[in-house]
Amino acid sequence: MDAEWLVPHFEKMLYDNGQLVSLYSEAFQLTQDPLFRDVVYDTIAFVKRELTSPQGGFYSSLDADSEGEEGKFYVFTKEELQQILGDEEALFSAYYNCTALGNWEHGRNILHRRQSDADFAAEHELEVAVLEAIVAEWKQKIRRARNQRVRPGLDDKILTGWNALMLSGLVDAYRTFGEAGFLELALQNARFLQTNLRQGPRLRRSFKAGRATIDGFLEDYALVIQAYISLYEVSFDAQWLQEAETMTQYVQDHFFDPEENQFFYTDDAGETLIARKKELFDNVIPASNSVMAHNLLRLSLHLEKEEYRELAARMLGQVQELVVKEPQHLTTWAALYAALLQPMAEIAIVGPDAEALREELGRHFLPHAVVAGTTEASELPLLLHRTAQNGQTTLYVCFNRACQQPVYSVADALAQLPAPGAG
Repeated sequence: MDAEWLVPHFEKMLYDNGQLVSLYSEAFQLTQDPLFRDVVYDTIAFVKRELTSPQGGFYSSLDADSEGEEGKFYVFTKEELQQILGDEEALFSAYYNCTALGNWEHGRNILHRRQSDADFAAEHELEVAVLEAIVAEWKQKIRRARNQRVRPGLDDKILTGWNALMLSGLVDAYRTFGEAGFLELALQNARFLQTNLRQGPRLRRSFKAGRATIDGFLEDYALVIQAYISLYEVSFDAQWLQEAETMTQYVQDHFFDPEENQFFYTDDAGETLIARKKELFDNVIPASNSVMAHNLLRLSLHLEKEEYRELAARMLGQVQELVVKEPQHLTTWAALYAALLQPMAEIAIVGPDAEALREELGRHFLPHAVVAGTTEASELPLLLHRTAQNGQTTLYVCFNRACQQPVYSVADALAQLPAPGAG
């Protein structure tokens, strides 16, 4: 059996981890599967432990190799496991599918699971809570053993766009689980970006050894704007929305091609190039133009700028035939297509308990909604002239700036949204 079909590659990339945290957070919103929650918590713990600089930036990656061998830091023989775990090795090996022959090279095993905790506990006549406690102890023992090994090489470049993906992941995790530490880490990273990779309205792409270098690409702007809009929606701190608007204006001024209604990948204020390309197809990171189009749609609602929505629709129009022909390579555009097919909800939460209601609302998967909130008067367009009714925190669910009847509970607000799948 080829273990590469069972587990991710040994190399640990920041952009993968950030996107996976977002994916598993949303999957948990939809399913409430505890495995998805565990993946989110474990992944964030890994990033915090292994890829976070003292100042709050996130490093780029950990190598696959150590001591010249692929995966050596992460794999174990049965003999090594017996030395580490003693009598618990047999149960551990059953849980993580380790064998005497090994499931990798040279008799070594990649630790991986094929069963849920509930199924494994039932098979081995254990209570799930007992199994979870045992697994937590195993992880500590394995980590202590690994810490005695030569560590994989660290790429300590801090890349703006990749950091923004991790920032978005942390925001999505905070929205889903309400874990204060996730928001704290997100804010620490956002402040790092503002301090070290922002120069006025512009972004730099890379930071290392105390120096920011390389003019930001469209990818950097699009992903940071996306993260800042989301950060506003979970913190209700208007500075992040304002920062997103400032960068969006810069992108329009310095990246936009009005002939094709798309953005160039490079800044016209930077180094002069023979040709300026445009990025339309998703790769390991979503296409920067498609992310920017999503940003314009969300900002059009937050800021009541219809011209932003119109531009997002024109951008989609340029690639719509391609999306139909090759959806597997343009999934972010396809998601925008879906978002434009029906009015997106504008949800405003106003009053003293705005944060508590936002937290409750965040447990639900709402891909076609933007959320704004405040405990007091605000000049933001979605909050202007909207007040707490009868002294109670009030939720306004609006479509195309026309609001439903104000309500006072998340359940009532959700009832005013279209049913999932409704067109």
